[in-house]
Amino acid sequence: MPRDSSMVLTGTTLQTPYAEAYRSLRANINFATIGVGVRAILVTSGASGEGKSTTVANLAIVLAHAGRRVIVVDADFRRPRLHQLFTTNGHGPHAQGVDGFWQRSEEGRPTAGLSALIAGTATFAEVAAPVEGCDNMWLIPAGVIPSNPSELLGSPQTRALILDLRDRTDVVLLDSPPCSLYADALELTKATDGVLYVLKSGPQGLVDHLRIVRQLQQGSARLLGIVMNQAEASAGHYGGYRGGAPLG
Repeated sequence: MPRDSSMVLTGTTLQTPYAEAYRSLRANINFATIGVGVRAILVTSGASGEGKSTTVANLAIVLAHAGRRVIVVDADFRRPRLHQLFTTNGHGPHAQGVDGFWQRSEEGRPTAGLSALIAGTATFAEVAAPVEGCDNMWLIPAGVIPSNPSELLGSPQTRALILDLRDRTDVVLLDSPPCSLYADALELTKATDGVLYVLKSGPQGLVDHLRIVRQLQQGSARLLGIVMNQAEASAGHYGGYRGGAPLG
């Protein structure tokens, strides 16, 4: 399966300043979550195009290379992209489809994934594809897009599923739609242990980001930090991390 973005870390870019920025993010998360039992982490943003899906992918890769077992879940039923960012290893009794694991729709999207797990019509082994190059990392795509994403993600079945995934691994990373457009991420905060908020570096829209972060904090979300994407803090660095306080 071809990668959709050259911004996803590979074996040739794991020793670059770009990769080091994600290792710094990993270290900050580890520090911020000491003793508080954070294992299911939701990654969201205020708007589209902020880089949250790339952040999910690269954070998962550096976690896996550090020896953590990672399950990556595409919970963005509005615009799922994670299946385009990884190459998956096709093996096992359910191997089928273009890349040897999933059956796919005409648009190239896996037809089984998170929605089938929530509905109970598929098992973990049928939809969780091992990621090539990371022995302890699996990807669960969005699957068939439901007609009621917010309600489905806020359901008791989804909460039970995330608890089950937490028991299977060290870290569960979930991608979600932008907060300013849909209620999906807010629903997922009820089932996850913490939230990373991603925004693209620049002066535009900071007031809106501040409002969204405060809205998340007023709900049930534990804000782990803010990822400043494409920051120009120093030459060669891709992103920065702010823990705790929102944008101020």
